[in-house]
Amino acid sequence: MKETLELRINYDFANLLFKDKEGKNLGTSVKIIDLSKDDPRYIQIPIIESHVKKKYDRSFFFGWEVKRKYSKKELNSAELFHIKIKTTFEPTGEECGTIFDETSVCEICGANRKQVGPLTLMRGTIPKKDIARTIAGEIVVSDKFVTAYKKRGLNGIKFEAVIFTKGNSDYYQLIAEKKLELSQNTIVGINPFDFSTSNAGELYNCPKGHTIGLNLISEPHVLRLSEINKTDFYASRQMIGVNRGLLKPESIYFCSQDFKKMVDEEKLKGFEFELTHIE
Repeated sequence: MKETLELRINYDFANLLFKDKEGKNLGTSVKIIDLSKDDPRYIQIPIIESHVKKKYDRSFFFGWEVKRKYSKKELNSAELFHIKIKTTFEPTGEECGTIFDETSVCEICGANRKQVGPLTLMRGTIPKKDIARTIAGEIVVSDKFVTAYKKRGLNGIKFEAVIFTKGNSDYYQLIAEKKLELSQNTIVGINPFDFSTSNAGELYNCPKGHTIGLNLISEPHVLRLSEINKTDFYASRQMIGVNRGLLKPESIYFCSQDFKKMVDEEKLKGFEFELTHIE
């Protein structure tokens, strides 16, 4: 596996570490840089970030994404995949009239909100993908996805019809029926250089065990279940993220080889896969 970190560097300070012609410029404010952990400049990122913050009260980098590329052998031998749903949209179900029961919500992290009745969304706002999620973590899939899933006899998912505020819908809400336990080897944090469990009054590691961090940094590690090779789709019991306005903590999602094969052969859009470690 080859791992790199894509950083969106503040162009005003990019010259503190990078050459002018290095990376890709986005307008005049952002420079995109890809770094491997072996690059000697990698460990300098948090040092410069701290310097820029302290001296100018600004950020050295605005955003980041860990990118992983696997060999064909690694992909073919994987026992379980981590599904990354890359496409996000709004408005959320809450904004469109979906009803939720808040009586069991964790007062610390906001987890365990219960949806009551069908997911209601606004027509025309769902991206043209076979899978996407609202900013609140509600997962929507296409009719094509549901047809392919049922045709192949896969298991682990319950589908509920999505209701539009106006007009008919041919989308479905995806609900995982099985849970997996994340192990302590799963690395989470604010970013790849900051593993704090809280920031600006927000707590990302719930003492009740509902949430473990703001963002997933490493590949996920899960504890083995006896049925792990008999189910095609799982959600993690623990969640990542934060309860902030419409944002809610979310599970991490996993799938089998057969599930990934369906996505590849049916050319379903909106999916990315990484390996999951089973302990």
